Amino acid sequence: MPSFLIAMALLATPDFPGAIQQQLGLAAPPACTICHATDAGGAGTVVKPFGVYLRSRGLQPFDETSLHNALLADIAEKHSSNSSGVSDIDALRAGEDPNAPGGDTGPTPAYGCSSVGSANLLALLAIAAWVCSRASRTQRERHPRRRRFRRCLLIGR
Repeated sequence: MPSFLIAMALLATPDFPGAIQQQLGLAAPPACTICHATDAGGAGTVVKPFGVYLRSRGLQPFDETSLHNALLADIAEKHSSNSSGVSDIDALRAGEDPNAPGGDTGPTPAYGCSSVGSANLLALLAIAAWVCSRASRTQRERHPRRRRFRRCLLIGR
């Protein structure tokens, strides 16, 4: 396996959306944007009120136990991140964004923080570039005269 794929696998985050879905009995995992600025997630992107609240209750990156405990605190405190009076947990169970006024649902991602975003796109582009470079090299090795002939046509010799 190429080293860049191994490195990317090591940087993968825990499946927080899946853990939230399981703990709260949700029909689908919530969007990463209930905590993060974007679905790509990442360090320094927990800016949404619900995510900030969970961090204030002990949520730590890469630690599903701390997520479980922070959600238990949210359940016990009946916290409402959007100040609507509907608790975060009730909003999530209704399929709504706990940050949005009135519980607006917004767009739903395909699945979780760890399966979408620029890291997967970057890996796909890196693999495509490697395949193209290998194909180009193989083509040059198989047909060296064809390459010289094309160059002569372009130069006019």
